[in-house]
Amino acid sequence: MIPFYIDILFFSIGGENVKIRYTTILPEDILNQTKEKAKEEGCGGNAIIEKALRLYFSSHLPNEVWEKSLESGWIKKVVLLDDGILFENIKCRKTITNYKKEEYTQEALKSRGWKKV
Repeated sequence: MIPFYIDILFFSIGGENVKIRYTTILPEDILNQTKEKAKEEGCGGNAIIEKALRLYFSSHLPNEVWEKSLESGWIKKVVLLDDGILFENIKCRKTITNYKKEEYTQEALKSRGWKKV
């Protein structure tokens, strides 16, 4: 891990943009990818990390999630997004703590038709 200093615009006060110094430790591979992307785009590593954070926070992360349990056992779920609404009907939700870990690796799940979302 390599310490990396990031100056990121977090908010504005009275219309004036304020940057706050934030220190974090990044895995070397992420830092190397950041440097490569910065070189491609002709900017600094901080700009790439700031873009990545803006993309993360502007992506389709739910603004609110609402659930309602029905007498039939189904769970109705509404996910409110910035640009739409996602409805889900869930038949069963349970946590299993006694299971075979090898049956739930990425390879095992893919081989049984599961898709990572």
